[in-house]
Amino acid sequence: MNSQKADYIISGGLLVRGTGVTREDVLIKDGKIEAVGTDLPNDGAKRTIDASGAYVFPGIIDAHNHPINADRIETFSLSAAFGGITTVVPFIQHQRAIGIEGTTLDAVNRFLDEAHETSYLDFGIHAILVGDDDVEYQVPRLIEMGVISFKMFMTYPRRGMMMPDDKMLRAMELASRDGGIAMVHAENGYCIDHLVDNFTAEGHTSKEYYAPTQPRILEIEAFNRAATYATVTDCPLYVVHLSAREILASLEKFKGDGLRLYGETCPQYLDLTNQAMLDHGPLAKIGPPLREREDNEAMWRGLDSRLIDTIASDFCGFKKSQKSTGGQSAVIEDQSEVSTEASIFDASFGGNWAEQMLCVAYEEGVNNGRITLPRLVQVMSENPAKIFGLYPQKGAIEPGSDADIVLFDPSVAHTLSADAQHCIADFTMFEGKEVLGKPVFSMQRGEIIIEDGEMKREMGNAKFLPGNRELAAYAPSGHPVM
Repeated sequence: MNSQKADYIISGGLLVRGTGVTREDVLIKDGKIEAVGTDLPNDGAKRTIDASGAYVFPGIIDAHNHPINADRIETFSLSAAFGGITTVVPFIQHQRAIGIEGTTLDAVNRFLDEAHETSYLDFGIHAILVGDDDVEYQVPRLIEMGVISFKMFMTYPRRGMMMPDDKMLRAMELASRDGGIAMVHAENGYCIDHLVDNFTAEGHTSKEYYAPTQPRILEIEAFNRAATYATVTDCPLYVVHLSAREILASLEKFKGDGLRLYGETCPQYLDLTNQAMLDHGPLAKIGPPLREREDNEAMWRGLDSRLIDTIASDFCGFKKSQKSTGGQSAVIEDQSEVSTEASIFDASFGGNWAEQMLCVAYEEGVNNGRITLPRLVQVMSENPAKIFGLYPQKGAIEPGSDADIVLFDPSVAHTLSADAQHCIADFTMFEGKEVLGKPVFSMQRGEIIIEDGEMKREMGNAKFLPGNRELAAYAPSGHPVM
């Protein structure tokens, strides 16, 4: 071992892998991890980073976010970095609805230009396919350029976002043929619209009527339908933001039948309930809706039992004014509060969760004994990297992997708040939550990102990460053995 030319050695910390926790040092050279072990010489490294008292995590991967509103990739990636995230995988779709011509492929190319110029963090891309997309043309071309995952909405027909079932089946066939992965937002949109119409006709449009229009059964029905289609087409399927307690039985059934099926949940579905909607109205409107404490606990059981594979943020980067007006892009700068008189059904979907995600997952999961530290690393680093074809370049602290590392101090007590965020979004539903544990240092490819509470990396150094279809969608860490 020659450390004379090493850039860094991270010493004294507890290294957390999906397989366990060890006291090992990490040697970093030329942006890569050169060695991991207990007897690494440190006299020749350019700098020693003392990780005493901290956990050493592989960089967190947020595989679900939408940097298209008040926060675009620049400020979203800044905020994510302060939350211990080192890699992001945003969803990109065509923007014809707001007057920007072109296909989803065109939108992806525009995003690539923007992210290369302004992102602080390395990034992959998921494509969103909607009903008017030409899947025959776009799916193979997107896969060829490294965009191997395709999200389809099973809801929002009146917003022009729902993918018809026949087209979803064809997209799954194409993805399966070429090494791609299908993703779905699983809710029955026609049933939701039917219930919304009925409630609206009766004058029931205030916040307490939101959750009853999107009951858990509609998530279960859509999940089962998507999993059936994926089984028929032999297509890997990743279902985003699971929230309903009954979903565990469906996951167990389809995984047990051999489907390459991956489930994701989010910090909001692990810690918040419909009480947030009753307290805050439009600010707490998301889809699927916040549910009940029993559903939170079921999501934790799913993570612990390996039925649910990942935690991601579903960050949307909204300001308060956007939530109240239902606008996806316009921001009313002089409006500081949200109207409680307008119909809850007209408010925008989405919230701001990325910067708080790791702290919430650690507090509620590890500190409260719901999951172990190794399982936390599996669902927030290793598994998203494996599912989307980025492993072991990302999601691992092993020789040859990118030196994407986070130091997490479990002794730091702090309070989550919008004022502490580093994004444009001006609210968080985790406002006032007290947590113990905080990311205090991070690097990517051997370049320091966050240190001493400051961003150290300049924009323009981020890299696009094409998904490797030969590596994607294989068994994540801790996956049940069927």
